[in-house]
Amino acid sequence: MSSASQILAADPTVRGARPQVPWLLWLRRMTATSLLASVLAAVVGTRHWPIVGDAPLFHYIVFLTDHGKVPYRDIIDINMPGTYALEWAAIHLLGPGAVAWRVFDVGLVAVCAAAMLAIAWPIDRLAGWFGGALFALLHVRDGPTHTGQRDLMMTALLLVACAAMFWAVRRRSVAGAAMFGLFAGAASTVKPSGVLFAAAFAGLFWWRGRELAARALSGPVFRATEERSTPASAGPGLAGLATAAVGFAFPVLACGVWLWRHGALRAFVDLNRGLVAYHASLGRPSLPALVVGSFPSVMLAVALPAAAIFFAAHLWRSWGAAVLLSGAAIGAASYVLQGKGFPYHRYPAEAFLAVGCGLVLLPRMRSTGTPWLRGVAVAGVLLGALYLAPASAAIACRYDWRNQEFNRELAGDLNALGGSADLQGTIQCVDMTSGCLNTLYNVQIVQATGFLYDCYLFQPTQTPVSLRYREDFWRALTAARPRVLVVTDQQCFALTRDWNGPARWPPLAALLAAEYVLQKQYTPPHLVAWWRKPAVPYSYRLYVRKDDAPSTPASQPARHE
Repeated sequence: MSSASQILAADPTVRGARPQVPWLLWLRRMTATSLLASVLAAVVGTRHWPIVGDAPLFHYIVFLTDHGKVPYRDIIDINMPGTYALEWAAIHLLGPGAVAWRVFDVGLVAVCAAAMLAIAWPIDRLAGWFGGALFALLHVRDGPTHTGQRDLMMTALLLVACAAMFWAVRRRSVAGAAMFGLFAGAASTVKPSGVLFAAAFAGLFWWRGRELAARALSGPVFRATEERSTPASAGPGLAGLATAAVGFAFPVLACGVWLWRHGALRAFVDLNRGLVAYHASLGRPSLPALVVGSFPSVMLAVALPAAAIFFAAHLWRSWGAAVLLSGAAIGAASYVLQGKGFPYHRYPAEAFLAVGCGLVLLPRMRSTGTPWLRGVAVAGVLLGALYLAPASAAIACRYDWRNQEFNRELAGDLNALGGSADLQGTIQCVDMTSGCLNTLYNVQIVQATGFLYDCYLFQPTQTPVSLRYREDFWRALTAARPRVLVVTDQQCFALTRDWNGPARWPPLAALLAAEYVLQKQYTPPHLVAWWRKPAVPYSYRLYVRKDDAPSTPASQPARHE
């Protein structure tokens, strides 16, 4: 038995049990089959998903780095170096297109599922598959804009770190401790909240080492396999913790060295002191809304039966339960601290909750103890495998991935103006994620400046940080004197669409009026179904410098159908 099995330590009736009655064996097979069928249906049904949402922004940053630009120094972006490293690896190993990105996204959830299997393997393999499949399906039901998100990258790395920590405790493995630290450190280079998980897991790792050394055995569920050979001084202890710390430091120092070698370390520190905090202050829902939203309500069908068993059987007393509970709790806290309310910010909480539910429910179905606990476990498993899983797959397959009208139209306009041959370094997007940067990535055009966000330019209330951003952008823009400007009607962190952004910054509005002509305004004619409810698509205005502008008048916006 492993440390993962300690989740069940308070119920000895589960220990060593195997499904012996035919109906239980049939139920487990049906559960595994339903989960597998749902996952396969979701993978096949989402194979055509495009690169949309935040992913085009990161793809474009990698594209700029391949053309000699350096993040933070030349590219003004607030994301962590580990994000770029994983994105760069995905693009250069799998390819730059949408199919390759789907492979990368599916690969991330496969890593999550494999780590859950490793955590749950010694007590119930199906429990790991149950958690991994549910998490994968919860992810795809969020839609195309959530593919390959940073929180998904971090979650995959954290789950591997957690599995390595269980391995280190179970096998007294130095390699396991090193892997635990390495992957926890890598997760922390993707998002800063990874440090919170790493610190909590390190504390639990040290605590378990002290407990093992004091008790000379692994705990109630371990006795059958480990009591014979475990010396009194065994356990990870301080040596294991030191090994994990070295592993943690490696990716962190690697990022620091890379930034230093490229002259971007100072810029990275300055951005984190100012712009990152300013970004976090924008678009924040109320604290009660964040607290309520930190729990994925769609998981209630599984979480409520698991919670009933968890408390009734006193399962909180084990070290393994503390690890998974801390992962879910810190994931919920991270969601609140990020303050945006985006569904993908829940991924760490969802993942640890999913594998925890699997480890509570699946073994309990074969318990010889309290009958009502078995009944609750069977109900939770059936709700997860026969309702939540296929429903999530069906939702994911219903998203309309075909609406690429914004990108196709803008790409056609840019190609008419010379395309990648003539527009390199002479076009500027005043946008964030509505599609302009995605189009530049598709047609392989380097932007005039390294400023990729319009969010900070048009905020109604400006701060010293945003005013500095305006000044730096204005300096870069006037120095580059781009031939083409593309302005969208996206309003950051809002569902509204309007063209009032430049008007809130008079110098930019004056520049557009004095030196540019509106060549075209375009609104895609169809609603976008990348979310549960179809939404009005973003529009763009194409401005060309007066001395380069063709005589064709600006087109009128299309009407929605």
